[in-house]
Amino acid sequence: MRPLTLEEMVIAIEGRVFGTIASPTVTSVSTDSRDAKPGCLFFAIKGENHDGHGYVADVLDRGASAAVISDLSAVPARYQTGGRLVLVPDTVASLGRLAAWYRRQFAAQVVAVVGSNGKTTTKDMIATVLGHKRRGRSAKASFNNHIGVPMTLLSVEPADEFIVVEIGTNHPGEIASLGRIAKPDTCVVTSIGEEHLEFFGSLDGVAGEEFSILSTMRSRAFVAMSQQAARFAPASIRDQFTVLTYGLDQESAGGSPECDLRATDIVATADGQRFKVNARFDYRLPVLGRHNVVNALAAIAIGSRFRMTTEEITEAVAKVQLPPMRMQRTRVGTLTVINDAYNANPSSMAAAFEVLDCIQDVRRKVLILGDMRELGDQSTRCHQTVGRDAGRSTAHVIIVVGAMARVMADGATGSAGTSKRIYAFPTVEALSERLPELIEPEDLILLKASRGVRLERLVDSLQELARVER
Repeated sequence: MRPLTLEEMVIAIEGRVFGTIASPTVTSVSTDSRDAKPGCLFFAIKGENHDGHGYVADVLDRGASAAVISDLSAVPARYQTGGRLVLVPDTVASLGRLAAWYRRQFAAQVVAVVGSNGKTTTKDMIATVLGHKRRGRSAKASFNNHIGVPMTLLSVEPADEFIVVEIGTNHPGEIASLGRIAKPDTCVVTSIGEEHLEFFGSLDGVAGEEFSILSTMRSRAFVAMSQQAARFAPASIRDQFTVLTYGLDQESAGGSPECDLRATDIVATADGQRFKVNARFDYRLPVLGRHNVVNALAAIAIGSRFRMTTEEITEAVAKVQLPPMRMQRTRVGTLTVINDAYNANPSSMAAAFEVLDCIQDVRRKVLILGDMRELGDQSTRCHQTVGRDAGRSTAHVIIVVGAMARVMADGATGSAGTSKRIYAFPTVEALSERLPELIEPEDLILLKASRGVRLERLVDSLQELARVER
């Protein structure tokens, strides 16, 4: 963030300062007291587990320029007259208001990534490609909500040429709200899938929410969308925007329009994948999964939009690294573990099964699956479908855990019969106790579940199991 005066920031958020402004310059913004530095503007946010107002005194004592608060009574009286408190009705809304104001001050191009699956991976791939020849930055981790998006925008420096923001949702209206803050110049729609059906009701509801980002963009702005997402796009999208579609070659079959960017000749390798784009340009992607080829196509599209050469984009794609817990492949003793447990919905489960099916030359494949959250009254149907798909996969052993474990296990049994060993456990802890009798040396194990399950805890159990085997 470029240095700003506290006065102009107060005006931007329509806040009230108590006393005469004591620290005129602000050099950063923070919502986490642990990261608050001298010269920062600290926003005291009330979360589920912590209230930032309880840390205001400490932050100010350590040199913060000021703190934005919504509850004056929660701050010690000695800080209430020194010109370092800014009172607002809602600190989260004020953070968004400040980010929207700051967005109008910088020239960097804003690339927004929305969609049901692959947002963080696609965001990171785009940042890798653009960062190969351009100066800029992207959202940290999955900073995709009403706090993460403003904080990402507020990180922009004057010399930056791009900023990649990830915009997520689990309630209607969130994408448009965050889009109005970010004002994207360019947008990527990764996919439309059965996510958060508890709140959106149907795929059409999900699509309406994801494509609401378009209402925050100027006419003729650039929109890249996967061929899968394009099936749900508004009919008038090409009349209003410059549109590019991307996808796998076989997705163009069945009467669908041909993609502008098509991945062809995909070959799985020991360290990732090779593929061609439009049967002409060769790429190497050092990560697993055909769905990640699709994500890479989005990054290629954005790189081309930023006038990078094919050679520059090819070099950048070859350097891509996935975020943690996204197809993260590690060796644990003799075991190979693919940790894809960051999140899950039916579409991403299917993509994970495809990854498993493409892996050759392993003695035994083990699927460990957990619940998919926020599916509402569609939950039973979705878990049954995922169970059946797991049963049809090349896994030799299927282990399911969580409240919907029995539903998934029944689905897997229905499609696999007695050809696979299938187990169900109510909790991760219960499964962890039984791992020694379920896992064998040299197994390939894939972990997949919604974030709330915290299925990655099994990695520690597997590491302990590997130590015992030695």
